[in-house]
Amino acid sequence: MNKIIRSALAAMSKYDIDLKNNYEQTRQFQHATRPYVKKITCNHMDRILHLEGRDLLVRAFSHTGRVEPLLIFFHGGGFVTGDFDSYSNICASLSEELGRKVLSVDYRLAPEHKFPAGPEDCYAAAQEILRHCEDWYQADPADVILIGDSAGATLSCVVSMMARDRGGILPKKQILIYPAAWCDYGDDTPFPSVRENGTEYLLTQKQLIDYMELYASCPEDRENPYFAPLRHTDFSGLPDTLVVTMEYDPLRDEGEALAKRLKEHGTHVRAHRIKNGIHGMIALPPSAPLTREIYKYITEFITEVDYVENKRSKVETPR
Repeated sequence: MNKIIRSALAAMSKYDIDLKNNYEQTRQFQHATRPYVKKITCNHMDRILHLEGRDLLVRAFSHTGRVEPLLIFFHGGGFVTGDFDSYSNICASLSEELGRKVLSVDYRLAPEHKFPAGPEDCYAAAQEILRHCEDWYQADPADVILIGDSAGATLSCVVSMMARDRGGILPKKQILIYPAAWCDYGDDTPFPSVRENGTEYLLTQKQLIDYMELYASCPEDRENPYFAPLRHTDFSGLPDTLVVTMEYDPLRDEGEALAKRLKEHGTHVRAHRIKNGIHGMIALPPSAPLTREIYKYITEFITEVDYVENKRSKVETPR
């Protein structure tokens, strides 16, 4: 990484946010710094999902306005921050760059709604969309892909695990962009990248600790595989998976550990580490070189012939 860039990141990281006491101000700051939707090039429309005991909003972003395959998007923010507005440009860019309709789910946030509210919202929303996507969006449920960044990547993986464990509708593919797959970010963490990258690259070890404390409703939550996917003992039968990690991200090692566990249990996995990348890079314009690399891997993954069907066809083809 360029020495000037590294020094600038280190300087900005010194002003570490006390998230536990200032999460509301953090939300307001995100609104102020990512305020607009690409209104000229991207259409957007809200839909209310009437779920048991609560209503959730889903916002559809479409670049062309035509019938397009769907991405169900779960935003990042440590389960505490992030929403439609702060992620509007990311969703609009995904739609524009990938030629797909992007459905952003406005799940409930901690600490007002601690675990398991967020995962349960995302699972219920995904199941509702998959059941009705042909009528609502003229989209084939077989083409729907789950995608998220950071905490949203965690939620994507958890939704897939829930669908498999509960007999729900299971998407064929999921895209996990620098997922948070573990539960504890103290100094005894088993993942060296937390210590190596946890002070000078914007997302800090202290922030990760604060996020987890705000998210968990009790100590036992940290043992739950729907809180931390690496706690699960069964990684079989999950969708084809793309995992993208960043070289200077404290979450790098656990994301790569998750990719390894999925692969060991028979899941088709594409895993890529972005050299010189830091956490949050998907928020930059798609024209930025390292962000362009993320989009390249996503494009290759979503256009790849379904692995299971391709494997089956090879087996059944007579020699």
